Amino acid sequence: MSIKNYILFLGGMIVGIFLILPVIKWLGIPVTFANVLVYLFGESDNAKKIIATLFLILLVSLIVLIPKSKYKKSS
Repeated sequence: MSIKNYILFLGGMIVGIFLILPVIKWLGIPVTFANVLVYLFGESDNAKKIIATLFLILLVSLIVLIPKSKYKKSS
């Protein structure tokens, strides 16, 4: 890693820690995925747990399968 890339990496980390996270918290946007699920589905009961689990499975499968299909098409 060159010095320029190292400086850019550290600069991005500093910006992310000290500027972006406080702004996100100030706007009231949930930061963790657990908070996003509570924000979307409310307090959990059995039906909402099933819906949240299906949503999570769909999200993870999309994250995994879309790049995999594009990789196969490019080969």
